Amino acid sequence: MCNDKQLPPDSNAGELRMSATSSRAPLWMTRMSPGVGQAALIAPMLLRGLLLFIVLPVANLTFRIFAIEEFTHGYRLKNIVRQLTISFATASVIIVEQHRQALHQARLAKFVNPYNPLFQNSLAALTSGLSAAGGSPSEAHALALVEISRTVTQQASFLTSLDGFYFLIGIAICGGMFAARQKQID
Repeated sequence: MCNDKQLPPDSNAGELRMSATSSRAPLWMTRMSPGVGQAALIAPMLLRGLLLFIVLPVANLTFRIFAIEEFTHGYRLKNIVRQLTISFATASVIIVEQHRQALHQARLAKFVNPYNPLFQNSLAALTSGLSAAGGSPSEAHALALVEISRTVTQQASFLTSLDGFYFLIGIAICGGMFAARQKQID
């Protein structure tokens, strides 16, 4: 079934390139401003898509040690592991995002209180601006509070997305270190 072939010392180059590319795209995206347009997202997404050209040769190397009749069973097992990995990854990202969203929302909400002078100044400026636009003072005050609440939620969402990118960078680096340490395919 398996020949215990030793791989040449430079055989981890593909895995290292894949890890470097995997971590470069999310790192690039963390440096973008929240109002970035779709055109600016094309380059990092294409960089992420280049992984296909790295993954295919590495996957081909994985199954090269099997006899032709065992290839089908190995490929089925690979698909099962792939589906389990996708499910685990989806659940992990959802859990991390929910946790980080709640954390950032709570941290930002601490600053929205009547004892914070920055909050008071922002609320007064928004209220006066909305009053000048033709609303009643009580209506303007309520709308200003809603706008501040919306901004806090938006900022918490943005910080959560940044944390998600950092999480992906960490996973890619760990995968790269694991791939670099592997010396033989069993």
